[in-house]
Amino acid sequence: MKRLLILSSVAALCLSAQTPIGITPSAQGVSDPFVAYSRLNPLVPSADDAEGVEVPNQLYIPRGAQQPSARIAPAVATLPSTMYNQTTNGLLPVTVGANYIGLGNGFNLWTNQGLLPSDTTLAVGNNQIVQWVNVRLTVLQKDTGALLLPGSGYVQANQIWAGFPATSICRTKNNGDPTVQYDRLAKQWLLHQFAFNSTNTQNGMCFAVSKTNDATGAYYLYEYDFPNLLPDYPKIGVWPDAYYLTANDFKYPGGSYNGTKVCAFDRLAMITGAAAAGVCFISGTDGQQFASVPGDFEGTLAPPAGAAAYILNGDWFSKNFPPYFLQLRRFKPNFVTPAASTLDDGYGGGAGSFVSLPFDNSVIGSCGDGGGACVPQPGTTRKLDTLSMRPMYRLAYRNLGVGRESLVFTESVDPIGAAVAGIQVVEIRNPGANPPAVWNNVNFNPDATNRWMGAAATDKLGNIGLGYSVGTATLSPGIRIAGRLVNDIRNTLRGELNVKAGTGAQTSSAQRWGDYSTMQIDPDDDCTFWFTTESTNNTS
Repeated sequence: MKRLLILSSVAALCLSAQTPIGITPSAQGVSDPFVAYSRLNPLVPSADDAEGVEVPNQLYIPRGAQQPSARIAPAVATLPSTMYNQTTNGLLPVTVGANYIGLGNGFNLWTNQGLLPSDTTLAVGNNQIVQWVNVRLTVLQKDTGALLLPGSGYVQANQIWAGFPATSICRTKNNGDPTVQYDRLAKQWLLHQFAFNSTNTQNGMCFAVSKTNDATGAYYLYEYDFPNLLPDYPKIGVWPDAYYLTANDFKYPGGSYNGTKVCAFDRLAMITGAAAAGVCFISGTDGQQFASVPGDFEGTLAPPAGAAAYILNGDWFSKNFPPYFLQLRRFKPNFVTPAASTLDDGYGGGAGSFVSLPFDNSVIGSCGDGGGACVPQPGTTRKLDTLSMRPMYRLAYRNLGVGRESLVFTESVDPIGAAVAGIQVVEIRNPGANPPAVWNNVNFNPDATNRWMGAAATDKLGNIGLGYSVGTATLSPGIRIAGRLVNDIRNTLRGELNVKAGTGAQTSSAQRWGDYSTMQIDPDDDCTFWFTTESTNNTS
Protein backbone atom coordinates (compact mmCIF):
# COMPACT_ATOMS: atom_id res chain seq x y z
CA MET A 1 0.00 0.00 0.00
CA LYS A 2 1.40 3.37 -0.95
CA ARG A 3 1.19 6.58 1.01
CA LEU A 4 1.39 9.84 -0.87
CA LEU A 5 3.40 12.54 0.84
CA ILE A 6 3.83 16.26 0.64
CA LEU A 7 7.17 17.35 1.96
CA SER A 8 9.47 20.31 1.88
CA SER A 9 13.23 20.35 1.85
CA VAL A 10 14.31 23.73 2.85
CA ALA A 11 -16.07 22.08 -31.40
CA ALA A 12 -15.29 18.89 -33.77
CA LEU A 13 -11.57 19.08 -34.06
CA CYS A 14 -9.40 17.41 -36.66
CA LEU A 15 -5.81 18.57 -36.71
CA SER A 16 -3.21 18.01 -39.37
CA ALA A 17 0.48 18.03 -38.59
CA GLN A 18 1.94 21.49 -38.11
CA THR A 19 -1.39 23.22 -38.89
CA PRO A 20 -2.52 25.50 -36.05
CA ILE A 21 -6.24 25.29 -35.31
CA GLY A 22 -8.20 27.71 -33.15
CA ILE A 23 -10.57 26.26 -30.55
CA THR A 24 -13.15 27.66 -28.14
CA PRO A 25 -14.55 26.21 -24.91
CA SER A 26 -17.57 23.94 -25.27
CA ALA A 27 -18.66 24.81 -21.74
CA GLN A 28 -17.88 27.67 -19.39
CA GLY A 29 -19.10 28.66 -15.92
CA VAL A 30 -18.30 29.43 -12.29
CA SER A 31 -18.12 26.83 -9.53
CA ASP A 32 -19.35 26.89 -5.98
CA PRO A 33 -16.65 27.16 -3.30
CA PHE A 34 -14.74 23.94 -2.66
CA VAL A 35 -16.14 23.73 0.85
CA ALA A 36 -19.58 22.89 -0.54
CA TYR A 37 -18.22 19.93 -2.51
CA SER A 38 -16.24 18.63 0.45
CA ARG A 39 -19.36 18.45 2.63
CA LEU A 40 -21.13 16.42 -0.04
CA ASN A 41 -18.13 14.32 -0.93
CA PRO A 42 -18.66 10.53 -0.98
CA LEU A 43 -15.88 8.56 0.62
CA VAL A 44 -15.91 5.84 -2.04
CA PRO A 45 -15.36 6.91 -5.66
CA SER A 46 -17.17 5.40 -8.62
CA ALA A 47 -15.70 2.56 -10.64
CA ASP A 48 -14.36 4.72 -13.46
CA ASP A 49 -12.61 7.15 -11.15
CA ALA A 50 -9.37 5.25 -11.71
CA GLU A 51 -7.23 6.87 -14.39
CA GLY A 52 -6.67 4.29 -17.08
CA VAL A 53 -9.71 2.09 -16.37
CA GLU A 54 -11.30 2.88 -19.69
CA VAL A 55 -8.08 3.17 -21.70
CA PRO A 56 -5.67 0.90 -19.79
CA ASN A 57 -2.73 1.00 -22.18
CA GLN A 58 -2.72 4.50 -23.54
CA LEU A 59 0.84 5.28 -22.40
CA TYR A 60 2.44 2.14 -23.71
CA ILE A 61 3.95 2.44 -27.18
CA PRO A 62 6.43 -0.27 -28.22
CA ARG A 63 9.74 1.35 -28.98
CA GLY A 64 10.43 1.48 -32.67
CA ALA A 65 6.79 0.77 -33.57
CA GLN A 66 6.48 4.22 -35.07
CA GLN A 67 8.80 4.01 -38.05
CA PRO A 68 10.67 7.29 -38.47
CA SER A 69 10.19 9.23 -41.64
CA ALA A 70 12.72 11.76 -42.86
CA ARG A 71 13.81 13.96 -39.99
CA ILE A 72 13.24 17.66 -40.04
CA ALA A 73 16.76 18.95 -39.78
CA PRO A 74 17.56 21.32 -36.92
CA ALA A 75 17.91 24.89 -38.09
CA VAL A 76 20.87 25.56 -35.78
CA ALA A 77 23.95 23.62 -34.86
CA THR A 78 23.48 20.62 -32.59
CA LEU A 79 24.98 20.84 -29.14
CA PRO A 80 27.44 18.49 -27.47
CA SER A 81 26.71 17.29 -23.96
CA THR A 82 29.20 16.13 -21.37
CA MET A 83 28.09 13.37 -19.02
CA TYR A 84 29.43 12.56 -15.58
CA ASN A 85 28.52 9.36 -13.78
CA GLN A 86 29.90 10.00 -10.29
CA THR A 87 28.53 13.24 -8.93
CA THR A 88 29.18 13.69 -5.23
CA ASN A 89 30.24 17.15 -4.10
CA GLY A 90 29.51 16.96 -0.38
CA LEU A 91 26.05 16.99 1.19
CA LEU A 92 23.46 19.64 0.53
CA PRO A 93 23.49 22.29 3.29
CA VAL A 94 19.75 21.90 3.88
CA THR A 95 17.43 20.25 6.36
CA VAL A 96 14.21 18.41 5.66
CA GLY A 97 11.42 20.65 6.89
CA ALA A 98 7.67 20.06 7.03
CA ASN A 99 6.59 16.57 6.06
CA TYR A 100 2.83 16.23 5.70
CA ILE A 101 0.82 13.10 4.97
CA GLY A 102 -0.85 13.66 1.64
CA LEU A 103 -3.67 11.86 -0.14
CA GLY A 104 -3.21 8.13 0.34
CA ASN A 105 -2.97 5.59 3.12
CA GLY A 106 -2.97 7.32 6.50
CA PHE A 107 -4.77 10.44 5.26
CA ASN A 108 -7.88 11.62 7.14
CA LEU A 109 -10.82 9.21 6.59
CA TRP A 110 -8.99 7.64 3.67
CA THR A 111 -9.80 4.16 2.46
CA ASN A 112 -7.31 2.87 -0.07
CA GLN A 113 -8.92 2.49 -3.48
CA GLY A 114 -5.94 1.02 -5.30
CA LEU A 115 -5.87 3.69 -7.99
CA LEU A 116 -2.72 3.07 -10.01
CA PRO A 117 -0.57 4.61 -11.23
CA SER A 118 -0.48 7.49 -8.80
CA ASP A 119 -0.57 10.85 -10.54
CA THR A 120 0.91 13.11 -7.86
CA THR A 121 1.02 16.86 -8.23
CA LEU A 122 0.92 19.93 -6.02
CA ALA A 123 1.14 23.69 -6.09
CA VAL A 124 2.22 26.05 -3.33
CA GLY A 125 0.72 29.48 -2.72
CA ASN A 126 1.37 32.15 -0.14
CA ASN A 127 -0.71 30.44 2.55
CA GLN A 128 -1.98 27.17 1.13
CA ILE A 129 -0.92 23.97 -0.60
CA VAL A 130 -3.12 22.13 -3.08
CA GLN A 131 -2.27 18.48 -3.65
CA TRP A 132 -4.03 16.41 -6.29
CA VAL A 133 -3.57 12.65 -6.61
CA ASN A 134 -5.33 10.81 -9.41
CA VAL A 135 -8.98 11.81 -9.00
CA ARG A 136 -9.05 13.59 -5.62
CA LEU A 137 -7.57 16.81 -4.33
CA THR A 138 -7.03 18.43 -0.98
CA VAL A 139 -6.13 21.88 0.37
CA LEU A 140 -3.76 22.27 3.33
CA GLN A 141 -2.56 25.17 5.43
CA LYS A 142 1.02 25.64 4.34
CA ASP A 143 2.63 26.31 7.72
CA THR A 144 0.82 23.57 9.68
CA GLY A 145 -0.47 21.01 7.22
CA ALA A 146 -3.99 21.45 8.63
CA LEU A 147 -6.78 20.29 6.32
CA LEU A 148 -8.84 23.24 5.06
CA LEU A 149 -11.76 21.22 3.68
CA PRO A 150 -14.33 19.74 6.10
CA GLY A 151 -15.33 16.10 6.47
CA SER A 152 -13.03 13.80 4.56
CA GLY A 153 -10.69 16.71 3.80
CA TYR A 154 -10.72 16.14 0.04
CA VAL A 155 -13.03 16.45 -2.95
CA GLN A 156 -13.66 14.23 -5.93
CA ALA A 157 -11.98 16.27 -8.61
CA ASN A 158 -14.80 16.37 -11.15
CA GLN A 159 -17.19 17.82 -8.57
CA ILE A 160 -15.80 21.27 -9.27
CA TRP A 161 -17.38 21.07 -12.78
CA ALA A 162 -20.79 20.12 -11.32
CA GLY A 163 -22.36 23.31 -12.68
CA PHE A 164 -21.78 22.23 -16.28
CA PRO A 165 -24.59 20.62 -18.34
CA ALA A 166 -25.28 16.92 -17.89
CA THR A 167 -23.59 16.23 -21.24
CA SER A 168 -20.28 17.69 -20.04
CA ILE A 169 -17.49 15.13 -20.05
CA CYS A 170 -15.68 17.14 -17.35
CA ARG A 171 -18.71 16.86 -15.08
CA THR A 172 -19.56 13.20 -15.68
CA LYS A 173 -16.10 11.63 -15.74
CA ASN A 174 -13.23 11.77 -13.26
CA ASN A 175 -10.23 10.30 -15.03
CA GLY A 176 -7.23 11.97 -13.40
CA ASP A 177 -3.89 12.76 -15.01
CA PRO A 178 -4.12 16.10 -13.20
CA THR A 179 -1.83 19.07 -12.82
CA VAL A 180 -2.24 21.93 -10.37
CA GLN A 181 -0.42 25.25 -10.56
CA TYR A 182 -0.21 28.48 -8.61
CA ASP A 183 -0.10 31.33 -11.14
CA ARG A 184 2.39 33.61 -9.41
CA LEU A 185 1.71 36.57 -11.69
CA ALA A 186 -2.05 36.57 -10.99
CA LYS A 187 -1.94 34.93 -7.53
CA GLN A 188 -4.60 32.47 -8.65
CA TRP A 189 -4.79 28.67 -8.73
CA LEU A 190 -5.03 26.62 -11.93
CA LEU A 191 -6.51 23.12 -11.80
CA HIS A 192 -6.58 20.78 -14.78
CA GLN A 193 -7.38 17.18 -15.69
CA PHE A 194 -8.53 15.25 -18.75
CA ALA A 195 -11.80 13.33 -19.16
CA PHE A 196 -13.01 10.70 -21.63
CA ASN A 197 -15.85 8.24 -22.21
CA SER A 198 -15.48 4.49 -22.67
CA THR A 199 -15.18 4.65 -26.46
CA ASN A 200 -13.08 7.82 -26.57
CA THR A 201 -15.59 9.46 -28.88
CA GLN A 202 -15.78 12.24 -26.32
CA ASN A 203 -12.54 13.55 -24.84
CA GLY A 204 -12.09 16.77 -22.95
CA MET A 205 -9.64 19.04 -21.22
CA CYS A 206 -11.03 20.50 -18.00
CA PHE A 207 -9.70 23.74 -16.49
CA ALA A 208 -10.57 25.62 -13.32
CA VAL A 209 -8.99 28.98 -12.43
CA SER A 210 -9.62 30.36 -8.93
CA LYS A 211 -11.33 33.73 -8.67
CA THR A 212 -8.99 34.75 -5.83
CA ASN A 213 -5.85 33.46 -4.12
CA ASP A 214 -8.01 31.28 -1.83
CA ALA A 215 -7.84 27.71 -3.13
CA THR A 216 -11.01 26.77 -1.21
CA GLY A 217 -13.09 29.42 -2.98
CA ALA A 218 -14.92 29.56 -6.31
CA TYR A 219 -13.36 28.91 -9.73
CA TYR A 220 -13.87 29.96 -13.34
CA LEU A 221 -14.54 26.80 -15.34
CA TYR A 222 -13.62 25.81 -18.91
CA GLU A 223 -14.05 22.66 -20.99
CA TYR A 224 -12.44 22.07 -24.39
CA ASP A 225 -13.57 19.04 -26.40
CA PHE A 226 -11.50 16.81 -28.70
CA PRO A 227 -13.78 14.21 -30.33
CA ASN A 228 -12.02 10.94 -31.22
CA LEU A 229 -8.63 12.28 -30.11
CA LEU A 230 -7.56 11.36 -26.59
CA PRO A 231 -5.04 13.87 -25.21
CA ASP A 232 -3.28 11.49 -22.83
CA TYR A 233 -0.58 12.24 -20.25
CA PRO A 234 -1.28 16.00 -20.38
CA LYS A 235 1.01 18.53 -18.72
CA ILE A 236 0.41 22.24 -18.05
CA GLY A 237 2.91 25.10 -18.02
CA VAL A 238 2.26 28.70 -16.94
CA TRP A 239 3.58 31.49 -19.18
CA PRO A 240 2.61 35.19 -19.18
CA ASP A 241 0.54 35.02 -22.38
CA ALA A 242 -1.03 31.57 -22.06
CA TYR A 243 -1.46 28.34 -20.21
CA TYR A 244 0.38 25.75 -22.33
CA LEU A 245 -0.61 22.10 -22.63
CA THR A 246 1.21 19.11 -24.07
CA ALA A 247 -0.30 15.64 -24.45
CA ASN A 248 0.18 12.35 -26.28
CA ASP A 249 -2.60 12.17 -28.86
CA PHE A 250 -4.34 8.84 -29.56
CA LYS A 251 -6.82 8.50 -32.42
CA TYR A 252 -10.04 6.51 -32.06
CA PRO A 253 -11.38 4.08 -33.01
CA GLY A 254 -8.29 1.95 -32.70
CA GLY A 255 -6.19 4.00 -30.30
CA SER A 256 -3.26 4.54 -32.68
CA TYR A 257 -0.66 7.11 -31.73
CA ASN A 258 -1.40 10.38 -33.53
CA GLY A 259 1.53 12.53 -32.39
CA THR A 260 1.96 15.21 -29.75
CA LYS A 261 -0.81 17.70 -29.08
CA VAL A 262 0.55 21.13 -28.15
CA CYS A 263 -2.00 23.78 -27.15
CA ALA A 264 -2.08 27.29 -25.73
CA PHE A 265 -5.07 28.78 -23.90
CA ASP A 266 -5.59 32.51 -23.42
CA ARG A 267 -4.40 33.06 -19.86
CA LEU A 268 -5.45 36.72 -19.60
CA ALA A 269 -9.03 35.72 -20.43
CA MET A 270 -9.09 32.71 -18.11
CA ILE A 271 -7.95 34.58 -14.99
CA THR A 272 -10.95 36.94 -15.40
CA GLY A 273 -13.53 34.34 -16.39
CA ALA A 274 -13.85 35.70 -19.95
CA ALA A 275 -14.25 33.55 -23.06
CA ALA A 276 -10.84 32.01 -23.62
CA ALA A 277 -9.68 30.98 -27.07
CA GLY A 278 -7.09 28.29 -27.65
CA VAL A 279 -4.67 27.28 -30.39
CA CYS A 280 -3.51 23.68 -30.94
CA PHE A 281 -0.97 21.88 -33.09
CA ILE A 282 -0.54 18.19 -33.72
CA SER A 283 3.19 17.58 -34.09
CA GLY A 284 5.42 14.54 -34.45
CA THR A 285 2.97 12.33 -36.31
CA ASP A 286 5.98 10.31 -37.51
CA GLY A 287 6.42 9.05 -33.94
CA GLN A 288 9.57 11.03 -33.25
CA GLN A 289 7.98 13.08 -30.49
CA PHE A 290 6.47 11.67 -27.30
CA ALA A 291 5.84 12.85 -23.76
CA SER A 292 6.51 16.52 -24.44
CA VAL A 293 6.59 19.00 -21.56
CA PRO A 294 5.90 22.75 -21.66
CA GLY A 295 8.08 25.40 -20.08
CA ASP A 296 6.67 26.43 -16.71
CA PHE A 297 7.52 29.84 -15.26
CA GLU A 298 8.69 30.06 -11.67
CA GLY A 299 10.20 32.89 -9.68
CA THR A 300 9.51 36.61 -9.57
CA LEU A 301 11.11 37.80 -12.81
CA ALA A 302 8.94 37.04 -15.83
CA PRO A 303 10.41 35.88 -19.14
CA PRO A 304 11.54 38.65 -21.49
CA ALA A 305 8.59 40.55 -22.97
CA GLY A 306 7.07 38.64 -25.87
CA ALA A 307 9.24 35.56 -25.36
CA ALA A 308 7.77 32.41 -26.85
CA ALA A 309 7.09 29.44 -24.59
CA TYR A 310 9.38 26.39 -24.70
CA ILE A 311 8.32 22.85 -25.59
CA LEU A 312 10.69 19.92 -24.99
CA ASN A 313 10.64 16.22 -25.83
CA GLY A 314 13.04 13.37 -26.55
CA ASP A 315 13.32 10.84 -29.37
CA TRP A 316 13.95 7.64 -27.37
CA PHE A 317 10.54 6.18 -28.22
CA SER A 318 11.23 6.27 -31.96
CA LYS A 319 14.75 4.80 -31.82
CA ASN A 320 16.32 1.58 -30.59
CA PHE A 321 19.90 2.75 -30.26
CA PRO A 322 21.88 5.77 -29.03
CA PRO A 323 22.72 8.53 -29.42
CA TYR A 324 19.38 9.95 -28.35
CA PHE A 325 18.58 13.61 -28.42
CA LEU A 326 16.15 16.22 -27.17
CA GLN A 327 14.06 18.49 -29.34
CA LEU A 328 13.55 22.06 -28.11
CA ARG A 329 10.90 24.17 -29.84
CA ARG A 330 9.21 27.49 -29.24
CA PHE A 331 5.46 28.05 -29.39
CA LYS A 332 4.00 31.47 -30.15
CA PRO A 333 0.17 31.41 -30.30
CA ASN A 334 -2.00 34.02 -31.99
CA PHE A 335 -5.48 33.87 -30.48
CA VAL A 336 -6.92 36.40 -32.95
CA THR A 337 -5.48 34.76 -36.08
CA PRO A 338 -4.72 31.13 -35.14
CA ALA A 339 -3.14 30.36 -38.52
CA ALA A 340 -0.42 32.89 -37.68
CA SER A 341 0.67 30.80 -34.68
CA THR A 342 4.08 29.16 -34.86
CA LEU A 343 5.70 26.06 -33.37
CA ASP A 344 9.30 25.81 -34.51
CA ASP A 345 12.93 26.32 -33.50
CA GLY A 346 12.43 30.07 -33.12
CA TYR A 347 15.10 30.95 -35.69
CA GLY A 348 13.11 30.82 -38.91
CA GLY A 349 13.58 27.08 -39.39
CA GLY A 350 10.01 26.54 -40.53
CA ALA A 351 7.14 24.44 -39.21
CA GLY A 352 8.34 21.45 -37.25
CA SER A 353 11.95 22.57 -36.91
CA PHE A 354 13.67 22.22 -33.56
CA VAL A 355 16.97 22.74 -31.80
CA SER A 356 18.67 19.37 -31.39
CA LEU A 357 20.32 18.63 -28.04
CA PRO A 358 22.10 15.28 -28.38
CA PHE A 359 23.38 13.03 -25.63
CA ASP A 360 26.49 10.97 -26.10
CA ASN A 361 26.48 7.24 -26.82
CA SER A 362 26.82 6.27 -23.16
CA VAL A 363 23.36 7.61 -22.27
CA ILE A 364 20.68 4.97 -22.71
CA GLY A 365 17.23 4.39 -21.29
CA SER A 366 16.95 3.01 -17.78
CA CYS A 367 17.24 -0.71 -17.16
CA GLY A 368 19.56 -1.53 -20.03
CA ASP A 369 17.79 0.77 -22.51
CA GLY A 370 14.63 -1.27 -22.18
CA GLY A 371 12.55 0.82 -19.81
CA GLY A 372 9.37 -0.86 -18.65
CA ALA A 373 9.01 -2.69 -15.36
CA CYS A 374 12.53 -3.40 -14.14
CA VAL A 375 12.94 -2.00 -10.60
CA PRO A 376 12.87 -4.90 -8.11
CA GLN A 377 11.23 -4.74 -4.68
CA PRO A 378 11.80 -6.75 -1.52
CA GLY A 379 9.46 -9.65 -0.79
CA THR A 380 7.81 -9.82 -4.21
CA THR A 381 8.55 -10.64 -7.82
CA ARG A 382 6.63 -7.54 -8.93
CA LYS A 383 8.83 -4.93 -10.56
CA LEU A 384 8.17 -1.25 -11.10
CA ASP A 385 8.15 0.86 -14.25
CA THR A 386 10.57 3.80 -14.46
CA LEU A 387 8.93 5.63 -17.41
CA SER A 388 12.35 5.67 -18.98
CA MET A 389 13.98 8.41 -21.01
CA ARG A 390 11.18 10.97 -21.12
CA PRO A 391 11.53 14.52 -19.79
CA MET A 392 9.57 14.47 -16.56
CA TYR A 393 7.25 17.14 -15.26
CA ARG A 394 8.09 20.00 -14.72
CA LEU A 395 10.19 21.78 -17.36
CA ALA A 396 11.02 24.49 -14.84
CA TYR A 397 11.85 27.88 -16.35
CA ARG A 398 13.51 30.66 -14.38
CA ASN A 399 14.73 34.10 -15.36
CA LEU A 400 17.66 34.85 -13.05
CA GLY A 401 18.31 38.29 -14.53
CA VAL A 402 21.48 39.74 -16.10
CA GLY A 403 20.78 37.85 -19.31
CA ARG A 404 20.58 34.47 -17.61
CA GLU A 405 17.63 32.14 -18.07
CA SER A 406 17.42 28.41 -17.48
CA LEU A 407 15.29 25.35 -18.12
CA VAL A 408 15.67 22.42 -15.70
CA PHE A 409 14.21 18.92 -15.91
CA THR A 410 14.99 15.30 -15.07
CA GLU A 411 14.54 11.91 -16.70
CA SER A 412 15.38 8.31 -15.86
CA VAL A 413 18.36 6.80 -17.69
CA ASP A 414 20.84 3.94 -17.36
CA PRO A 415 24.16 5.75 -17.28
CA ILE A 416 26.29 2.67 -16.71
CA GLY A 417 24.54 0.02 -18.80
CA ALA A 418 23.99 -2.21 -15.79
CA ALA A 419 20.19 -2.45 -16.00
CA VAL A 420 19.63 0.13 -13.29
CA ALA A 421 17.68 3.36 -13.26
CA GLY A 422 19.57 6.59 -12.63
CA ILE A 423 18.46 10.19 -12.42
CA GLN A 424 19.59 12.52 -15.17
CA VAL A 425 19.38 16.24 -14.41
CA VAL A 426 19.70 18.73 -17.25
CA GLU A 427 19.96 22.52 -17.12
CA ILE A 428 19.70 24.36 -20.42
CA ARG A 429 21.12 27.85 -20.01
CA ASN A 430 19.71 30.74 -22.09
CA PRO A 431 17.36 28.50 -24.09
CA GLY A 432 16.38 31.40 -26.37
CA ALA A 433 19.96 32.02 -27.48
CA ASN A 434 21.32 30.79 -30.79
CA PRO A 435 22.45 28.28 -29.82
CA PRO A 436 21.42 27.57 -26.22
CA ALA A 437 23.90 25.87 -23.91
CA VAL A 438 23.65 22.62 -21.98
CA TRP A 439 25.07 24.13 -18.82
CA ASN A 440 24.65 21.18 -16.46
CA ASN A 441 24.07 17.60 -17.54
CA VAL A 442 24.37 15.10 -14.72
CA ASN A 443 23.85 11.37 -14.45
CA PHE A 444 23.36 10.61 -10.78
CA ASN A 445 24.13 6.98 -9.96
CA PRO A 446 26.51 6.86 -6.98
CA ASP A 447 25.65 3.21 -6.29
CA ALA A 448 23.50 0.32 -7.53
CA THR A 449 20.27 1.76 -6.12
CA ASN A 450 17.56 2.53 -8.67
CA ARG A 451 16.55 6.20 -8.84
CA TRP A 452 13.56 7.27 -10.90
CA MET A 453 10.34 9.36 -11.00
CA GLY A 454 12.29 12.58 -10.52
CA ALA A 455 11.28 16.23 -10.47
CA ALA A 456 13.46 19.34 -10.23
CA ALA A 457 13.25 23.10 -9.77
CA THR A 458 15.54 26.12 -9.38
CA ASP A 459 15.43 28.69 -6.58
CA LYS A 460 16.04 32.44 -6.83
CA LEU A 461 19.81 32.04 -6.49
CA GLY A 462 20.10 29.38 -9.19
CA ASN A 463 20.43 26.41 -6.82
CA ILE A 464 18.79 23.24 -8.16
CA GLY A 465 16.82 20.81 -6.02
CA LEU A 466 15.42 17.46 -7.09
CA GLY A 467 13.43 14.67 -5.54
CA TYR A 468 12.93 11.09 -6.69
CA SER A 469 12.06 7.53 -5.75
CA VAL A 470 14.66 4.94 -4.75
CA GLY A 471 14.50 1.17 -4.44
CA THR A 472 16.23 -2.20 -4.88
CA ALA A 473 15.49 -5.86 -4.27
CA THR A 474 16.33 -5.24 -0.60
CA LEU A 475 15.30 -1.57 -0.26
CA SER A 476 11.59 -0.72 -0.20
CA PRO A 477 10.62 2.19 -2.45
CA GLY A 478 11.26 5.45 -0.60
CA ILE A 479 12.00 9.12 -1.16
CA ARG A 480 15.31 10.97 -1.40
CA ILE A 481 16.44 14.41 -2.46
CA ALA A 482 19.64 15.80 -3.96
CA GLY A 483 20.72 18.97 -5.71
CA ARG A 484 23.50 21.43 -6.46
CA LEU A 485 24.46 24.93 -5.43
CA VAL A 486 24.79 27.52 -8.13
CA ASN A 487 28.59 27.81 -7.79
CA ASP A 488 29.29 24.07 -7.57
CA ILE A 489 31.49 22.54 -10.25
CA ARG A 490 29.44 22.13 -13.38
CA ASN A 491 27.91 18.72 -14.10
CA THR A 492 27.96 17.67 -10.44
CA LEU A 493 25.39 17.10 -7.72
CA ARG A 494 25.71 17.12 -3.96
CA GLY A 495 25.20 13.87 -2.08
CA GLU A 496 21.62 12.83 -1.44
CA LEU A 497 19.51 13.03 1.70
CA ASN A 498 16.97 10.47 2.83
CA VAL A 499 13.47 11.88 3.35
CA LYS A 500 11.19 8.88 3.73
CA ALA A 501 12.29 5.26 4.00
CA GLY A 502 9.87 2.78 2.48
CA THR A 503 8.59 -0.14 4.54
CA GLY A 504 6.71 -2.30 2.05
CA ALA A 505 6.15 -3.03 -1.63
CA GLN A 506 3.60 -2.50 -4.34
CA THR A 507 2.41 -6.04 -4.91
CA SER A 508 -0.73 -5.46 -6.99
CA SER A 509 -0.77 -6.56 -10.61
CA ALA A 510 0.03 -3.01 -11.73
CA GLN A 511 3.63 -2.46 -12.77
CA ARG A 512 3.33 1.29 -12.90
CA TRP A 513 4.67 3.04 -9.82
CA GLY A 514 3.59 6.52 -10.81
CA ASP A 515 3.16 8.78 -13.81
CA TYR A 516 5.07 11.75 -12.45
CA SER A 517 6.02 13.63 -9.32
CA THR A 518 6.16 17.39 -8.74
CA MET A 519 8.70 19.83 -7.32
CA GLN A 520 7.63 23.43 -6.70
CA ILE A 521 9.25 26.54 -5.19
CA ASP A 522 7.56 28.42 -2.35
CA PRO A 523 6.50 31.88 -3.63
CA ASP A 524 7.01 33.47 -0.20
CA ASP A 525 10.78 33.08 -0.02
CA ASP A 526 11.50 31.71 -3.52
CA CYS A 527 13.93 29.32 -1.80
CA THR A 528 11.97 26.48 -0.18
CA PHE A 529 11.45 23.40 -2.33
CA TRP A 530 8.19 21.46 -1.96
CA PHE A 531 8.07 17.93 -3.35
CA THR A 532 5.27 15.42 -3.68
CA THR A 533 5.60 11.78 -4.65
CA GLU A 534 4.78 8.35 -3.24
CA SER A 535 6.39 5.83 -0.93
CA THR A 536 5.53 2.46 0.56
CA ASN A 537 4.44 2.07 4.14
CA ASN A 538 2.67 -1.26 3.97
CA THR A 539 2.13 -4.25 1.71
CA SER A 540 -0.70 -4.18 -0.82
